[in-house]
Amino acid sequence: MESRETEWLKAAEERETRIVELCQALVRINSVNPYSGDPEAKGEAEGQAFLALEVENAGAEAELRQVPEDIYKRTQVVGPKGRSFQGRPNLHAKVVFGEGTGPVVLLNGHMDTVAATDMEIDPFSGERKDGFVWGRGSSDCKSGLTVGWVAVEALLSAAKGLNGTILFDSVVDEECNGSGAGTLAACLLDRKPDWAIFLDGGQDCITTGCSGCLTASLVVHGKTAHAASGDGVNAIDKGFLVKRGLDLFKAQRESERPRARVNLGVFRAGVHPAMVPGSAQMELNIVYELDEAEKARDALGRWGGGLVMRAFEETVQKADAADSWLGDHPTELDWVKDLPPFLTPSENGLAAAAAQAFEDALGRKPHVGPMEPWTDSAFSFIVEGIPTILMGPSLEGAAHAPDEKVKVEDMVETCKALTLLVGRLLSKENDS
Repeated sequence: MESRETEWLKAAEERETRIVELCQALVRINSVNPYSGDPEAKGEAEGQAFLALEVENAGAEAELRQVPEDIYKRTQVVGPKGRSFQGRPNLHAKVVFGEGTGPVVLLNGHMDTVAATDMEIDPFSGERKDGFVWGRGSSDCKSGLTVGWVAVEALLSAAKGLNGTILFDSVVDEECNGSGAGTLAACLLDRKPDWAIFLDGGQDCITTGCSGCLTASLVVHGKTAHAASGDGVNAIDKGFLVKRGLDLFKAQRESERPRARVNLGVFRAGVHPAMVPGSAQMELNIVYELDEAEKARDALGRWGGGLVMRAFEETVQKADAADSWLGDHPTELDWVKDLPPFLTPSENGLAAAAAQAFEDALGRKPHVGPMEPWTDSAFSFIVEGIPTILMGPSLEGAAHAPDEKVKVEDMVETCKALTLLVGRLLSKENDS
């Protein structure tokens, strides 16, 4: 290893206190997504302003930029309707090394978190205890934002010989049925990165892709009446008829594609035991795979879950047709989102470079490959065509948990590996 690389690693390792304190500061800011259902959700603005000040204190450029309200229409992405981004800006930072004529590396993490109402610990304590930092967002994704920015600081402290630009994004609306609006907005900026490293990754992993995910919302209609009248049509009963069809759809898909899981997460109906419920709502996620997105592109001209959507729509129509009431009062189906899968080809070199940097920095090999959950890094690859990976310190099973936490050692190690990788990328000519 070159002496300057040793210097980078030392600069990262010596920043353990800085890493912990920055992560704690971010966790202590309530940046719960306003669409989380949490009545105390405050959105991302305070966290973005705090991080912007950290960027400016390092002598770098920081800009808070509004996400366009019509971002899904602009990008032709199926995303949640009626979402507002007012007062929820993205943070875009720019750090130039040397003459700035070398490669451009993008680092991206999200500021929003899921709800904090059901946590078993103080969600915003940011307490350091037993080798962990505790609180909502500690694992997902404030530790990622922390190690990403501290890696930038480490390189700034040992910048001799570096030439290029780091773009650092802290984006909004990744969580809570968000469809990556913040990252989509960033993709529309005129910046042209050569490589993208998303910070929402797991410890000991170099993630190269993800599955796709559809979210469907169903409203099954009945007829409201007083329970004593005998005139009503119970929407719960009709909902179970539709659910039988969904169960068959789930069984068939998961028998053919065990990782393409179908999960009914919401079944809601009724307001009072003396009332016949007039409607029932169901919401479910449908995971789909890369080859299904490819087939949809070939058949429909659009990368995504179009063919899976068609198959599901036919399932609901068939369930309705089997019942005389539902045949006359068909189920309403709305597609909430279509989050596309991606896979960065190994031959582009970014994944290999990341794995080598990880091994050189930490003395062990990481797991390299795609992950099951969806990530907004997909848009960096699909919309901009940028080689994209994920690296982060997230603790397995901790994201969204009632006792969310992140290991301090994992943050320091990820920061070291990331510092070495980005330093190496900024030390060579653009060959992407």
